[in-house]
Amino acid sequence: MRTIMGILHILGRVPTISSAFTLSADRSDFHDSYRRNRFPFPLRQAVFPPSACRTILTILIAVLGSVIVSFSFSGGATPAYGAEKPRMPSIGSGPYELYVFTDYFCGPCQALERELDITLRELMVRNSVKIMFIDLPLSRQTALYNRYFLYAARAADSGRDILLARQELFALAGRDAAADEKKIVRLFKSRNITFKVYDLKPVHAELNRIIKQFNIRSTPTCVVKYSSTDIRTYRGVFEIRNGLAVLRAATARLK
Repeated sequence: MRTIMGILHILGRVPTISSAFTLSADRSDFHDSYRRNRFPFPLRQAVFPPSACRTILTILIAVLGSVIVSFSFSGGATPAYGAEKPRMPSIGSGPYELYVFTDYFCGPCQALERELDITLRELMVRNSVKIMFIDLPLSRQTALYNRYFLYAARAADSGRDILLARQELFALAGRDAAADEKKIVRLFKSRNITFKVYDLKPVHAELNRIIKQFNIRSTPTCVVKYSSTDIRTYRGVFEIRNGLAVLRAATARLK
């Protein structure tokens, strides 16, 4: 590892993972700092043998391949081909699919939540849309909230139970930014929300896959899949309102 880091140090920049799940590297001052700080002699005098260049390139490819990730949930490896798909937090059923990407501590997400909850309950009753919830841990505490949402979704008897857990978690995030695990458990008990603790690695792997599939980078975002060739993405409160209005009209025609 020291050898790899040394090579990266020579090249002038160690790659880092940004909170937006992409490999970031500022190249604006790359060449100047490379010349000033890394070599006391003109760069043209530094010549690597061809074999050394190939070795460095091979190591760099291996390192970069290991650090590029699509999502920050800790989830382990993706299940092997042929394995049973994990049970995902979803409500409703039908020919259309709606993916809801939010963060409990995202201001626009909190502002949209009450309106979104009403729309989701309406769509659930129509039985024409399968609705899936994917939390993005853009905020530090969202991973904890997501964990208990998944626990509650696993134990839920109905879509209404899932929506209640989601509603209460958003309310808690809005009024108490410092809420910890004990407060979440106490909240669930006071609201008669049951939950089941289980291994989340397969679920997180599937969530990662969905986020990568739709190239989600911000919250709130909704993706509506009308068919394999008609997939629409809506970002931000204004777009989501318009997109859900179109979806409601489409589901009304299916009655």
